[in-house]
Amino acid sequence: MTALWVEPADLGYYASTEFAQEACEVASYLMWTMSGRKYTGEVTVTERYVCAKRAYRMGPSSKNYYATLISGEVYNIPITDFQEYAELVSDGLSPESRIKLRGRPVTKVHSVRIRTGDILSEDSYYLVDHSTLQAAAGVPWTPCNVEVTYTYGSPIPTAGKMAARTLAIELAKLWAGDDDCMLPQRITSISRQGVSYTLLDSQDFIEDVRTGLYVVDLFLKSINPDKARAKARVFSPDVPRGRRYTRKDLVLATNADTDINVIREATTTWTSAGKASVDVSLFFDEPDWIPSVVLRSYSGSKTVEISASDITLNNGAQTVSFPVTYKNAWGALGMVDPGTWTLYATKTIAGVETVSEIETGNLQIKLYS
Repeated sequence: MTALWVEPADLGYYASTEFAQEACEVASYLMWTMSGRKYTGEVTVTERYVCAKRAYRMGPSSKNYYATLISGEVYNIPITDFQEYAELVSDGLSPESRIKLRGRPVTKVHSVRIRTGDILSEDSYYLVDHSTLQAAAGVPWTPCNVEVTYTYGSPIPTAGKMAARTLAIELAKLWAGDDDCMLPQRITSISRQGVSYTLLDSQDFIEDVRTGLYVVDLFLKSINPDKARAKARVFSPDVPRGRRYTRKDLVLATNADTDINVIREATTTWTSAGKASVDVSLFFDEPDWIPSVVLRSYSGSKTVEISASDITLNNGAQTVSFPVTYKNAWGALGMVDPGTWTLYATKTIAGVETVSEIETGNLQIKLYS
């Protein structure tokens, strides 16, 4: 399971109750397992695919060239040239022009970035069989050493979402001690002719992979009539597995005035306009001060400085603006790590450069807008 079947916001009156989140997590997991693990939900990930070249597998005495099929003809391609994308044009047919993505089924490819940091246009690749990234014929790139952001998974049917919602609500009621809970209990008290006794329900419906709730069991019976425990899968050790990256927490406390989220498909521009907490008057009160912006990685080990020519001082509005491209952000942060950005003012006084920090904030790359 890659995504919840139901979110706390879907629980209506019970959305703000104490056990809303736990109820959604448990209900989603139970519905996923009892339905035969067919519907995982959709999730968006970023993965890096690094080619394992034949030269690496053959040891230090391996060949410097190997044959590859390009446009219907066989050429001896230098290993180093292939890695550096030197004059290699995809034919759109050979195995070197495609790569199978790790998560499947793929529903959408959001972006593909090659090693130079450039994001490819959508007409330079296409998706095949909901699993394979294919380079279009004639484009000067191949699916090697690339970063791919895509969405994969099996969408949850509407009936499944409503069943999960029903189950989550009843679980929230149960844990809150609500007498209105519809989940079947194992103990039943009976009183007849002044004699009281307790029966233990065998709850055979659990053996039948059911819950005892009509709406939930109706969905499970229709989607998993044979009580399958798991979806059939085929595993191949020959298919390369993408290196998946997990986001880290932001370095600083979030601040809408200073946080910068860089979108992969576009350039993000930060400006001090309309942000009362940011004071840039120094640049206009004393014109000798020169602005500079530095992007830093999560650990502070990598930095990228934005060119001074890209920083705009608007004397009329008295604002500072600068663009943060995906390429610059990736150069400082990596693919999904957060970091910081800092706006400095510098001035040379008596031959000594003086640096003053004006503002700093979080910097993070978003998967897509």
